[in-house]
Amino acid sequence: MGFALNKLWSAPELNPYNSKARSIPVLNPVNKYGRVFFFSWMGFFIAFWSWYAFPPLLSKSIKADMHLSQNEIGNSNIIALVATLIVRFIAGPMCDIFGPRKTFATLLYLGALPSALAGTAHNAMGLYFIRFFVGVLGGTFVPCQVWTTGFFDKNVIGTANALVGGWGNSGGGIT
Repeated sequence: MGFALNKLWSAPELNPYNSKARSIPVLNPVNKYGRVFFFSWMGFFIAFWSWYAFPPLLSKSIKADMHLSQNEIGNSNIIALVATLIVRFIAGPMCDIFGPRKTFATLLYLGALPSALAGTAHNAMGLYFIRFFVGVLGGTFVPCQVWTTGFFDKNVIGTANALVGGWGNSGGGIT
């Protein structure tokens, strides 16, 4: 069975045993499976966009404005990664208990407030707090992948996960 271009916008054929999609309706955000695909990568994209907003500004702008040392900049990077690591460990069980959609939304909300408050940091400690709580957004990778896995069948799940992960990660690159 070859690739048909119309599968990009058509409602997918479903596996009758597990009701998972056998194709990825990339251009159909109206269909349930297309919405899951779209919101998985878009939510992850927005999370990475915010999460990666700091690094390009740290070495010059933020460092100069807050009179930070190179060690303080390095510590803020470590703190952001530690937050992401902790959240990824917690996000898996949260997806099992509450589902990936609710976990995803919760993490996006938790990361939105510190992202909005980023300009309020005036010293290293303020930067550490902001970077820690913005680091929560790095954990959105887990519900992004779990959500997609729950909706796409084994013949396309690798491609679906690769696309939502890659397109989501591009938020960091676009930043």
